Amino acid sequence: MYGLEYLSVAFSASFLFAWLIVLTKDFHGSLTLDGSHGVQKIHSAPTPRIGGLALLAGAIVTGFLLDPSSQSLWWTICLCAIPAFGSGAIEDVTKKVSAKWRLIATVVAGLIFSLVTGYRIDHADIPGLDYLLTFPAFGIALSAIAIGGIANSLNIIDGVNGLASGTAIIVFSAFGVLAAQSGDTTVFAICLLMIGSIAGFFVLNFPSGRLFYGDAGAYSTGFVLAVIGIVLPARNPEYSPLIAVLALAYPWIETLVSIRRRLKREGTHPGAADRLHLHSLVYRSRARSLAKSIGRPQMRNPLTSVLLWSLSLVAATITVLEPGSPGFLGAGVGVVFILYLLVYRRVALLSKLRRSLSTQVKKRI
Repeated sequence: MYGLEYLSVAFSASFLFAWLIVLTKDFHGSLTLDGSHGVQKIHSAPTPRIGGLALLAGAIVTGFLLDPSSQSLWWTICLCAIPAFGSGAIEDVTKKVSAKWRLIATVVAGLIFSLVTGYRIDHADIPGLDYLLTFPAFGIALSAIAIGGIANSLNIIDGVNGLASGTAIIVFSAFGVLAAQSGDTTVFAICLLMIGSIAGFFVLNFPSGRLFYGDAGAYSTGFVLAVIGIVLPARNPEYSPLIAVLALAYPWIETLVSIRRRLKREGTHPGAADRLHLHSLVYRSRARSLAKSIGRPQMRNPLTSVLLWSLSLVAATITVLEPGSPGFLGAGVGVVFILYLLVYRRVALLSKLRRSLSTQVKKRI
């Protein structure tokens, strides 16, 4: 089987399992429902948060259909992802795994992958860093941290219907285009497999939010994204390693901005939840206004994702235009970073103004 067959099988398996989860939520809901309480929560009804199992179903079923060469890499990726998926799955059910231990688990998964496969960041097209990467130990350590960081960053943006999964589909599509252009059928097949597996969950998550990705889904998807971001340029030297930095710019920029924001707030832990992520601010400002203007206030959640997918679409488009040019890709990272900051500043000011007006009205009353 080739091409769209992988996509269709992965989608079908994932969708059927996702639908089964939704149909049986009365039986497993005591363990799997995600409540609406929490500073970062913006949904109103308890919803199953084990969408990662649908992703797993699509990944496993389609994995058996891959050619032997592709299966070898795919099953290795799956085995190495167990710490990332497992820590997320335990958190989805128990709600007792701290962010620190989930971060450690994903970094460990990245370390295992680099040691087992030999794939690592061996150059970055960045002066100075390239010298350090001539030392294998440094490259392996950086790869593990990068994989763990991306896995966690995808979980950070998983706050509204379709944002994390839609972003992942966009990035896998960009990687798939590059793999097809270079004739790398193995990476191309894995990208199609992942797109189909995510899409099967996606249709029950967007726009209705009947099923959530959960930590298992976000962490394992982020893990595979980061791994492909390392493997693709390693297998195809005509591509700069910066393709992954640019294609995944939105999630990691969100993470860095969040860490900086929390460190500036005295007594706040860098991993503490808050309502100041870009998607939270857009939800309370631009998406709210847009939903009201079309007479569909209940669409505010999914409209937030639609607005923010543009950041990943810009990043993915620039990535596939000149994947072999470090200067072009670096400039692209700068463009996405500036766009992010401009949008963040604007919606933050709008949110602050709305809170101020609301306070004034309450005082008058």
